[in-house]
Amino acid sequence: MSVLWAGWDHAVRNIGVVLLFVCFKSVVHAQAHPQENGGPYAISGILIDGNKQTQEKIILRELTFHEGDTLAAADLYERLERSRQNLLNLGLFNTATLLPTYLGPHEVFISISVNERWYWWPQPMIRFADPNFNTWWLTKDLRRINFGVELNRFNMRGRNETLSALLQLGYSRRYGLRYKVPGFDKRQRWGAQVEGSYGEQDEITIGTLANKRIFLKTPTQDILRQWKAGARITLRPSHDVYHGWTVQWNSVTVRDTVRAVNPDYLSAGTNHGEFLTLGYSVAMDHRDSRAFPLSGSYAKLEVQRNGIGPGQPEVTNLQATVQCSWKQGQRWSMGASLAGKTSAGSGEHYFLQEGLGYGDYLRGYEYYIIDGQHWFLGKANVLFALLKPRTYRVEAIPLEAFRTFYIAVYLNAFTDQGYVADAVNGAANPLANHWQQAYGLGLDLVTSYDQVLRLEYAVNGLSETGFYLHFTQPF
Repeated sequence: MSVLWAGWDHAVRNIGVVLLFVCFKSVVHAQAHPQENGGPYAISGILIDGNKQTQEKIILRELTFHEGDTLAAADLYERLERSRQNLLNLGLFNTATLLPTYLGPHEVFISISVNERWYWWPQPMIRFADPNFNTWWLTKDLRRINFGVELNRFNMRGRNETLSALLQLGYSRRYGLRYKVPGFDKRQRWGAQVEGSYGEQDEITIGTLANKRIFLKTPTQDILRQWKAGARITLRPSHDVYHGWTVQWNSVTVRDTVRAVNPDYLSAGTNHGEFLTLGYSVAMDHRDSRAFPLSGSYAKLEVQRNGIGPGQPEVTNLQATVQCSWKQGQRWSMGASLAGKTSAGSGEHYFLQEGLGYGDYLRGYEYYIIDGQHWFLGKANVLFALLKPRTYRVEAIPLEAFRTFYIAVYLNAFTDQGYVADAVNGAANPLANHWQQAYGLGLDLVTSYDQVLRLEYAVNGLSETGFYLHFTQPF
């Protein structure tokens, strides 16, 4: 059995290397031009229909062509498809259709039809206090559920602006407001966001032992209180390139019990800290769909500094991600990603440290937290469409925003590889400082409004097996 497992391990590792090589190769050649086979065609006009709320300039901003441009036939169809993807990735439309009408041998007229989504979402909220649904399901403890309401008003004023308000009760209490303007200048290149929040809870994770969380609870009073206020400026110089600059003020207070149990929870044995966070990120996004990519590439680099000035923590994080997907025919798609994070100073400030097991995780290790100051994560997927993406119209539904229904179902074979370096508590957590790996099969359901449901069966490096449920895309 060990020989078979070693052979499977070697084979999957080779497959992962090949997928990643092809991924980076496709990123390098992403801008290659197809062979011209017709035209050229001058775009004589653009007509937009179906945008009852969305202003035309928001739609025109996503087009990779303009009225008056002259394009070869192959280039025209590529730009039409990429423009359609850009419109859907706004999250404002159920469908977007771009049709060329040829008015002569060298003239074309473009018709754009969109079906708008519902923009008011006063949705009830149920969230698990644990890192994922699977961890919560081990105890099924209803006291570890957050509930409340999240009010989102998307596409305000028809300009793709978003106003969000959060009221969360239950395990932890959170209250927040956020307002986002993706483009406030004439060319819609510069954007801004402001937000503020307050949170409190009577239980926290004070550390890890054997890669399991250690909880500290004060039932009759809040053990942690946190205030946040921040602003973000964004720049989108082209369709696929994004820059962001962030500044945020943080105020964190914990009980003396926390300081006694873990003197490095905040910093230097204190139970209160105020600090500024400065951040910069740059991303290049060529994916066909942000909700569930089947082709294209994505790369992001982010640097963050927590603490500016005397008396504040000195923690610097650098994180990078590269992901690529590409289709093979009508049903097959492959994908791979590499991500990594390195931190300076986080070992002395547990509150500002995050390894694998929270937002970033190894599939098959859902029940574990691998804390550390540095980590690496590689993923590879092979998808087969059991039900190819398709859109239905249900005229009996009274609201137009919900009459269009999208669905796709995929069989997913995957492997994850990862490593976490922990120089502080690695001796007490055996999964740290050792290479980890997992393999498995899954069933992915993708539906309207960018909803994803994944049911996966995985075998991890500890030879443990399990079924896991997730509500996000795998990368």
